Amino acid sequence: MSNYKPQVVEHLVRPYNVGEIGSPSGIGESGEATCGDVARFTVRISKAYVEDARYKVYGCAASIAAGSALSKMVRGRSLIEAAKVSKLDIENALGGPLPVGKEHALVLVLDALHKAFEDYWNKEAGARLVEGYRGYEVSGE
Repeated sequence: MSNYKPQVVEHLVRPYNVGEIGSPSGIGESGEATCGDVARFTVRISKAYVEDARYKVYGCAASIAAGSALSKMVRGRSLIEAAKVSKLDIENALGGPLPVGKEHALVLVLDALHKAFEDYWNKEAGARLVEGYRGYEVSGE
């Protein structure tokens, strides 16, 4: 643990938003073949805003801390703002670069979150097709 910044240790000891949302708007899971870590994000989206984001990580300390930091960062943001969160943003929230060999944690959690957003968008698009989405009305001129 001595290689980790205090912010990483804080997220590891007191992680934010651990768990899963019942009846989520989207679910995303990502696995890292190199080390066997797996991250899962569930999100609740309301009016194009991330109302809630929860995560579960099975893996190293860096992955757990990155999931905690990311879930905290995206809650309350618009979907577009949340989707723009980068590896550098997570690193900054964790006090700087992760130790060598632990950078995969950033990609792992971002991939899981983006898959949760993709799942939401796919469900939303399907619902619009079923409901007969009208989009932009074309005038009869």
